[in-house]
Amino acid sequence: MQDSYHVQYQKSSSHQFWFVSNGRKNIIKCVQLDVMDSNRNYFHLSLLDYDENSGLLRDNVVSNNGDTLKVLWTVLHCTQLFLRRFPDAKITFTGNSLSRDRLFRRQINSNLAAIAEHLQIQMQESKENCIIFNISRRK
Repeated sequence: MQDSYHVQYQKSSSHQFWFVSNGRKNIIKCVQLDVMDSNRNYFHLSLLDYDENSGLLRDNVVSNNGDTLKVLWTVLHCTQLFLRRFPDAKITFTGNSLSRDRLFRRQINSNLAAIAEHLQIQMQESKENCIIFNISRRK
């Protein structure tokens, strides 16, 4: 994948990839994948910020750190690493707002050729107008 941050994998009740976003400030982030079904082939992806004050992971933070594209490449790199380990997995995610969904769609569409070398991404709009992103391994 293009220019992405270095990640550290951690397995707990979820699969987690940790990295530091180095933009206007240093922000600890986590790409977390959680099982969505009993046959363990479907996973939900969350991009979370670590809140150092509370020790919690948060998905409702708008960090405006100036490195959106590098963070997106890092998330895609994490999905690629995950799919190497679990080649039959299907990953799904949405942004935490309509504007975030549009931002993800715009960034993915403008970099689709590079992304499509490794991953298959499908986007569909839900009844609530949010965009659902589905990722699987390129076969």
